[in-house]
Amino acid sequence: MRRKEIEVIKTEIDRLLQRIAMMERMAGWTRYSSKPNAAGQYNHATSVKHPDDKFNSGQYTAAVKRASLDLSRALVEIRK
Repeated sequence: MRRKEIEVIKTEIDRLLQRIAMMERMAGWTRYSSKPNAAGQYNHATSVKHPDDKFNSGQYTAAVKRASLDLSRALVEIRK
């Protein structure tokens, strides 16, 4: 295994996690509260379960699939 291959995989993992977070936000998994949190701040993000527990097709779902495919390709390199 080479350091360069590991760095590529780490980059692809970060990219995939960012795409998943964006997809969840756009699907309504994160909401902003009008009540103050423990620190007295408003508009803090809180996680709520998506009502359908399923992501429909769309640009954000497609972005997650592309990032997943890119990660799979990067993982092939260290399997050799």
